[in-house]
Amino acid sequence: MTAHDGSRFIPYAGDVIRVLGKSEGLAVCRLTVPAGFAGPPPHVHHGFDEAIYVLTGALTMVRDRGEPEPVEERGLILAPRGVRHTFANPTDEAVQVLAVWSPATALEFMAEIGAALPASGPPDPARLAAIYQRHDSEIVP
Repeated sequence: MTAHDGSRFIPYAGDVIRVLGKSEGLAVCRLTVPAGFAGPPPHVHHGFDEAIYVLTGALTMVRDRGEPEPVEERGLILAPRGVRHTFANPTDEAVQVLAVWSPATALEFMAEIGAALPASGPPDPARLAAIYQRHDSEIVP
């Protein structure tokens, strides 16, 4: 989906990811993480790096096998390729984030996974596993 100003929108968890800019090696996007969003299952991307900068509100993140950690406003979730991670919004407020993926081919994954993640409630595990596999990523419980 493309807006009148040339921006591209990708459905994600009942909302959209707004693609602010992209090149072959980088995609920069803004999105809203819905209140109560359980997040994706713990996973690893083998083909791209991911960073999520919290603009407003707070999220929780899990890196490797650690416990959930709070990520406050102006905090960063950095998930280099090969590192198990997930995030969630356990609060009752939507959270605005700036997301960066490298290379920009990660947007193909985001478009497919975003459509499969509900704003609330659990996603279909088999559907998610197939999407992750198609995009050189894997769910790692």
